[in-house]
Amino acid sequence: MKQIRNNLFILKECKIGELTSSIYLLNTESEDGLILIDTGFNFEFEREMKQIGINPRNIKHCLITHGHYDHVDGCKALFKINTKIRFYAHQEDSETTELIVNNDKNLNFTVTDRFKEKISNLKLGKYSISCIHIPGHSPGGMAYFSKIENKDVLFAGDICGGAVKNGGDYEAFKKSLQELLELKADILCDGHMNIIQPSEEVSKYIEGCLEINEYLHIGIDIDPNDSTNWYNLALVSYQLKIYDNAYKACLYTLHLDENNLKAKQLRKRILKHTPSKIIEDIMSEFGEYSRLEK
Repeated sequence: MKQIRNNLFILKECKIGELTSSIYLLNTESEDGLILIDTGFNFEFEREMKQIGINPRNIKHCLITHGHYDHVDGCKALFKINTKIRFYAHQEDSETTELIVNNDKNLNFTVTDRFKEKISNLKLGKYSISCIHIPGHSPGGMAYFSKIENKDVLFAGDICGGAVKNGGDYEAFKKSLQELLELKADILCDGHMNIIQPSEEVSKYIEGCLEINEYLHIGIDIDPNDSTNWYNLALVSYQLKIYDNAYKACLYTLHLDENNLKAKQLRKRILKHTPSKIIEDIMSEFGEYSRLEK
């Protein structure tokens, strides 16, 4: 666990290529107890929190950014620890979240608090939290915004993930990202890229996510064979240090254009930052293109 600000911690840091989300912890220092933002995938709250001297039964609130398994699977373990925890999600993602969590047949999990408005407000302890509906990556995507120790802190789950199919909406996500940019947060607690600060870096990151959303839209919905677009996606992903996605986009660029010198050079730069096990997993996923690595 790493401290971000007084009372604010990152409980689980997401590593490159890891199929989970980051998990954040806010201590209200009040009867409202501890607040979690997202729960990750297969996270052992009982064991992990006791190792750092925190009683997981003091978690009383859990804010869910969206209903994808890598962000909500941990609700299973959390709910088993304390069935009285209040779980918050947008109405549009609540049913999906419940389906994922109740895959464990022994549970009767429900999202207790469902947001329906564009902006809702929570007051937990001394913290006022703006709960902002940011559809696009999923229909019920949420961001949480609060002033913590004189810094404007933004929690957002998957803003680098684009508006892909299965619930994604390109135009809605573009608008949502622009709204987040306008908040001018000092610190971004991201669902996969962990802690981004100061404000200038937050803005740079969100602007990059706008580009990613655009390139994914072109590559998936308009012209999958545009090698220049896939190279641009690889480049901006690399610049944002999203190395696994950068490598995938680079590999697909070379699948479309084997002689793309810029893509070959970029691939070499990406390899310096990406663990070999992640490369092996990507090559297994992209099996038919593995010859490009030889």
